[in-house]
Amino acid sequence: MKIKERKYGLLFNDIARFRGIMFDQMLADDGLTHVQAFVINHLYNTDGLTQTELSERMDVGTVTVSGLVDRLEAHGWVERRVDEKDRRAKRIWLTSKVGSIRQKMFDGIDQVNDVAFEGLSEEDVEHFVRMLKNAKAKLSAKLGDMAQDQAKIG
Repeated sequence: MKIKERKYGLLFNDIARFRGIMFDQMLADDGLTHVQAFVINHLYNTDGLTQTELSERMDVGTVTVSGLVDRLEAHGWVERRVDEKDRRAKRIWLTSKVGSIRQKMFDGIDQVNDVAFEGLSEEDVEHFVRMLKNAKAKLSAKLGDMAQDQAKIG
């Protein structure tokens, strides 16, 4: 069973990596990567997040988010503004330039999904997504349990 598990993990990693590479190639002319697009997508949902809030939503470190925001800011996709309530904090806001890339991002996601699911029925895709969501929920719950166990020990 352990060998099969390792193969599943490699398969998930390969799929995620290939999806990222395809998406990066689609957005290369715009100077945007799939990880930067992930930041932009979070800001589409809630513009004006702090770097800490963004890192929590993305489940990555604040240093990682800082570097991503630096690069997005350098390209004019986002801007940092001082928080009106806490002058020490900075909030990240999308710029008007992002409007030109939004549809291209969504089209890119659709193209990647079309390639990944080519030849599968809509029912097969829906079943696959349900299975992945189930696996994600179970892993997330287990991680929560493990964190609680660590908190009791520490």
